[in-house]
Amino acid sequence: MLVIDVLAVALSVAVAGLEPIGTADWRALALLVLGLVVHVETARGIERRREIVADGQPYIELKSVWSFAGLLLLPLGLALALVVITFAYWWLRVSQRPVVHRWTYSAATVLIASVAAWGVLELMPGGLLAKVAGPVGLAVLVAAGLTRWVVNHGLVVFMICLNAPGTPWWKRLGAPTDTLIGLGALALGAALAVVALTTPWLLPVLLIPVMGMHRGFLIQQFARAARTDPKTGLANASAWRDQADRELARLRRRGGELGVIMVDIDAFKAINDRYGHLVGDAVLRAVADTLRTEVRPYDAVGRFGGEEFVVLVAEAGREQVGATAERLRRRISECEVAVSPTLGGGVVRGLTASIGTASYPEASHDLDGLMVSADTALYAAKHGGRNRVECAPPR
Repeated sequence: MLVIDVLAVALSVAVAGLEPIGTADWRALALLVLGLVVHVETARGIERRREIVADGQPYIELKSVWSFAGLLLLPLGLALALVVITFAYWWLRVSQRPVVHRWTYSAATVLIASVAAWGVLELMPGGLLAKVAGPVGLAVLVAAGLTRWVVNHGLVVFMICLNAPGTPWWKRLGAPTDTLIGLGALALGAALAVVALTTPWLLPVLLIPVMGMHRGFLIQQFARAARTDPKTGLANASAWRDQADRELARLRRRGGELGVIMVDIDAFKAINDRYGHLVGDAVLRAVADTLRTEVRPYDAVGRFGGEEFVVLVAEAGREQVGATAERLRRRISECEVAVSPTLGGGVVRGLTASIGTASYPEASHDLDGLMVSADTALYAAKHGGRNRVECAPPR
């Protein structure tokens, strides 16, 4: 993180003086800062609610509208200064729980991404209107936007993967809709820059779609939060059941097999009693990440409640379901959960889980029957000595 921060500062200082700055450039910077202030003050209430709802989830913001517009309108030095101003003002007026190293890192990634995008824009000579006058200029503009997004998003995902190892990088990219709106913000920034050059009095009109994007983000995050377990990021019991019902209905129409796996962490109360509930929550997240990593993308993983998890294994017979459950049991036993120094330090090892499975159509023909059968098998695993898998017999 420090390497990226230092690189961003050094790169910004090195390139800041490459383009001359005139009086008109300062006026353009003031116009963009004014638009930024109006944007932030208008959206502040929405963004604060989004920040709360997004706790533990990807948080896509729309500051890039102004920083990308600045990159197209201003000399590079002022464009980079606008990035710093944007982050500073957003931090002061929106964020209620600022974490300094995260904000500086986010700003650093945008500075580096902006310099990379500027290098692409320099492939097309002339001002902004000359750049976008034909198909070649449009291609360069699109390439610059994509470069900025890839560099910025790539550095953020890279740091997330370093901070939370064990989950494949492609699962850290965020929802496709978030990506689409993030790219849309860059496109809106390009439109804003063109309007600022041609008809600046129309700039207030562009705030309407910006606010619409904010509202759309908020609704999307609330909908996601309503279906997500806040401690693990998995589907909650209701959302998991909806997905399982749909898959079971599909199999009834087309034929096929599936399995339900119920996982219970052994002696979880002892973990809470020994290390505290915050460490217990970390153990829950570690087990959730293990389950999510070890199943296929189209299998459904949810938190059933307490220390119990449930997995829907699609298009799988009884033997395959049992093999999947055994692999999950083995992977959970290999988990090591680092305890924060503020919580006493150390590493939690020796986790075990008891697992019960049930298969459709052998064990039952409906979801309730499958879950009862899997739960019965789970308790058989508990009574049989724990840290084992039991499969419900055919009926």
